[in-house]
Amino acid sequence: MADRLIPRHWLMRMLYLALCLVLIFTLLLPLDILPPSWAGPDLMLALTCAWVVRRPEYVPAALIALVALSMDLLLQRPPGLWAALVVVGAETLRNRVLMLRDLSFAAEWASVASTMILITLGYRILLALFMVDQAPLGLSLMQLLSTLMVYPFVAFASQSLLGVRKLAPGDLDAMGKRP
Repeated sequence: MADRLIPRHWLMRMLYLALCLVLIFTLLLPLDILPPSWAGPDLMLALTCAWVVRRPEYVPAALIALVALSMDLLLQRPPGLWAALVVVGAETLRNRVLMLRDLSFAAEWASVASTMILITLGYRILLALFMVDQAPLGLSLMQLLSTLMVYPFVAFASQSLLGVRKLAPGDLDAMGKRP
């Protein structure tokens, strides 16, 4: 293990960044000339939550903030608001990792769902408080619901395809210590 050039957690951080860049790129592609009639899931939020719950050392807060802020700027949202809420939500999930480690997937999904709901509600409340134009409530709820529905698939793909699994009670973290 010590003879590796790049430690695994740095490789996974680069993979997370690459996946987020691909997601941003696909969001910016002009694939349709008409506005969509439904709001698709926020895959970056689902990916971030899945990775934070499974392996929090792979997605540090600074990397989450960088990716979310770049999405705010590129998607012309109020800069920093969504990024701050995503970082706060990710840190909330990070604090629950040891508790969620021994629970079922349903409990993990419920914890992630409550965090996503609070992020979305906080975003809408803050936008309303500062009187910023926002998407209709139906579209926001549709995006939240589709993100919650796609989360199990993102979590399964992260675990089975990318190897981002929960720490078992006897596993060691990136620093060689027990979490």
